[in-house]
Amino acid sequence: MTLAMTIATTTAPDPTAVDDSTAVDGHSTAEDRTAIGAQLALPLFHTLCGTLAGHPYVKVVVDRVENTWHLLDAAVHPFHVDYIATRVLGMELAELDSCLDAFNASVYAAPERRFLLGVLSLHTDMGAGTAGAGTRIPTGRRARPFLVLETTEADTMSGPMLQEFYTFVRHRLDSRLPLLLKPANHGQEHALTAISDVRVPRILSHQLFGSRTRTPLNPGEAVGRLRHFRTAREYEVYAAGAGTLGGSDIVAMPCLPDDVPRVAGFINTAPTTPLSHTNVLASGWGIPNAIIRDLDQLMEAEGLADADAWVRYEVRDDDIALVRLSQPPAPTLTPSPSPSSAAGAQTSTMDASDPRPSHPIRLEPPLLHADIPALPLRQLRRTDQNRYGTKAANLGELHHVLAGDTAEQPARAGLTGPAGPAGPAGPAGESSSRSVDLTAYYGRPRPPRADLYAHLTTRLGLSGRPGLPDLPEGTRGAQLRAAARDFVRATVTAPDGIALPFALQHRFLTSSPAIQQAISELKAVLERETAVTVDVIDPLCRRLQDLVQHTAPMPDDVARAITAALRGLSSGPSGAAGRLVVRSSSNAEDLPGFSAAGVYDSVTAVHGADELVAAVRQVWASLLSPRSVRLRHQAGISPDDTYMGVIIQRYQPADLGGVLVTCNPTRRADFRNVYLNCSPGSPENVVDGTALPLQYLYNTVEGGGRTVALGSSAEDLPAATRERLADLALTGRLLQSHFSGTAPSRVGSGDAHVDVHRNVGADVDVDVDQNVGVDVDMGQNVGLDVDMAPDVDRPLDIEWLMTDQGAFHLVQIRPYAR
Repeated sequence: MTLAMTIATTTAPDPTAVDDSTAVDGHSTAEDRTAIGAQLALPLFHTLCGTLAGHPYVKVVVDRVENTWHLLDAAVHPFHVDYIATRVLGMELAELDSCLDAFNASVYAAPERRFLLGVLSLHTDMGAGTAGAGTRIPTGRRARPFLVLETTEADTMSGPMLQEFYTFVRHRLDSRLPLLLKPANHGQEHALTAISDVRVPRILSHQLFGSRTRTPLNPGEAVGRLRHFRTAREYEVYAAGAGTLGGSDIVAMPCLPDDVPRVAGFINTAPTTPLSHTNVLASGWGIPNAIIRDLDQLMEAEGLADADAWVRYEVRDDDIALVRLSQPPAPTLTPSPSPSSAAGAQTSTMDASDPRPSHPIRLEPPLLHADIPALPLRQLRRTDQNRYGTKAANLGELHHVLAGDTAEQPARAGLTGPAGPAGPAGPAGESSSRSVDLTAYYGRPRPPRADLYAHLTTRLGLSGRPGLPDLPEGTRGAQLRAAARDFVRATVTAPDGIALPFALQHRFLTSSPAIQQAISELKAVLERETAVTVDVIDPLCRRLQDLVQHTAPMPDDVARAITAALRGLSSGPSGAAGRLVVRSSSNAEDLPGFSAAGVYDSVTAVHGADELVAAVRQVWASLLSPRSVRLRHQAGISPDDTYMGVIIQRYQPADLGGVLVTCNPTRRADFRNVYLNCSPGSPENVVDGTALPLQYLYNTVEGGGRTVALGSSAEDLPAATRERLADLALTGRLLQSHFSGTAPSRVGSGDAHVDVHRNVGADVDVDVDQNVGVDVDMGQNVGLDVDMAPDVDRPLDIEWLMTDQGAFHLVQIRPYAR
């Protein structure tokens, strides 16, 4: 039988991660209460257990040779393998560290293994009518504790072995305690299909944790006024009235809108995904974000029912705190973020919780030469980001990676005529002379491991190749790099399309005296306004948008350059381009501290020349929307440096679309897993909150995947589709090696400051989020290619779609906001 219930829980614990010995002394001086061969009832469980995210748990080791089990004292033995090695097999930790991966394989993957490793966690069936964690609407039923048994996420136990494990534990457990087996990955789910759920009662991860009450989405801490909107209508009325949300507010509502202003923190009172636009914004802004479904009860308990209550809000990987403050914090003076202000100037008194940066974000000077042409995406490289925008340049680089080009590209003809020189920095799309290495992520030390190349060899199916281990290291590495490139090329394709340069928008803007006057008025207001208010800025922005999108005449040469894309994208016997998608590609996005996720427009249903010109005008106008102007001003981004390129692509129908990020966004120190969301149709359905997506974690080191949540779907995807998604997840990790491991940047004339992100340390225990920014003064270098410090741990955000033929197309690749 499968038990479905509402669980009173906070966040999903992860005591089942693969053990990583860190050479800590395993022989603790604390009293060791580990029990061997004992019957387990709740009193002994509570004596031994640890707690993670509100869940008590006990790690167990079944010794099949000795026909006994070990119940580990969590305070003394945090790792299964350390205990087995030192207490059962008599090894020293240094010896274990020297062969950790082989030892892990012997206990997690060997078909005839001696030990079965798992975790027992304690939960409570609150019965029907559960209102939230610890709150139960009376139903005439008593709260009932039960235990869940699971292995580590990478364990490859077969169905019969899982049944043996369950039966062994069941016979040594208090008969009054229900026991359910939770498959740790999709492979175990499949292995159990041949076994009756009467013999092995089970519960799936999304059933156990899908209704959890509180979930961290983005770690952080804030102090501010709690603004709780119980409906979208309440929020709209407040925003349309005298109320203004800002840096001293913590906004709580069921579904935060994509146009929410920059505030101190977010609280979602209904389920959402870590990959929503609003959470990407939270990550980029460095503000806390969480799901708190029992906020009303929490507010009552903390005495927060009155309006304008000041709170301290903290979100950690395993905990969420919301505590009332007795009085507002003292205001502080903060350096002005305005790019027009003198360095170090002070603003008027601001709230202490204002999340705005103290220093402006400086962009690379855009190249606006009139002879920069519209180009096919496949002719761009990442060095073209200051001509065509970040998105277009990254898609061009993706074409380069998939093609495997390393030779210098010849000069290309643009769509509007022969391409002349693209300005002082040289020809657009200049190719790197370096070969593409997609394995660098696996080459980083993960102590006590020197690297993860052996795991990648297994993931790519090379572990059984005859003679591979005996090859010289350089030859072996070359074969691994070649296999990684072949795997990526076989898994994904890059979309064809046309990129319109910043120069085309610049020609349009400078052709209209009305637009130039309106821009001057907007800049003057931004120059003198420390705190940009809605009533001052919004009318100016809306007027500018109307001029750009509708009123200002478009020069003939600009219109011809846009409509020439139709010829470049034409297909079929009619020569028509068919349905097109027009996407934004700005230089003011995907920046450290400013992601701009969901800020600029895309138009997804465009037909013919007239609609194409209108769509391009709409995308250009989105750079001047009130929200985008306010957000950039708060980040200290000068309006003089912001431009919009445009990507024009053929529409690709999709059966499935989604987003993957090459990290675990709710547990940032996790170097194994990739988080993937998907819904029927386009990726926009995931990020804009149209539907709650299916959510998965895929382990790109030891392998395996697990379903985190079904979202709005009634059932999980077929096993074959989930296996294809595992290939996509590994592809994302391999691409991370190139896009994060190398970061070429074109620096234009004048002083430029390159924000270099270095990881604090190489030790696996260091949270990979702890990066520091270093300003490197590049002086007066003109057209210099710079390699900003490589950090292969910087995750990517990839939008993708899958056709009805099962082919994956990557439609966007960008840094994940952190």
